[in-house]
Amino acid sequence: MSDKVEFGSGLVGNSLTVYSNRVEIMTGYPPFRKKKVIPFSSISSVETHRILNQIIIKTNDGKEHKYSVGSASRIQEAINERM
Repeated sequence: MSDKVEFGSGLVGNSLTVYSNRVEIMTGYPPFRKKKVIPFSSISSVETHRILNQIIIKTNDGKEHKYSVGSASRIQEAINERM
């Protein structure tokens, strides 16, 4: 298992990178990019929305983070393998 798996295109919008201990999400277009880091210790569940092809990350504080990067089922598998 590699230490990071990348999804999406960083140049054209959203990108999501799964590391061995966290998930990093880059949203927006340059120069208005935002980076969000979610450690695995704060993730309570990971779901996919089949119709919209979205990944939904639920955290321990009750928040839901929804991202559409493509191949939501592969992202869910990558996160669940490392948790």
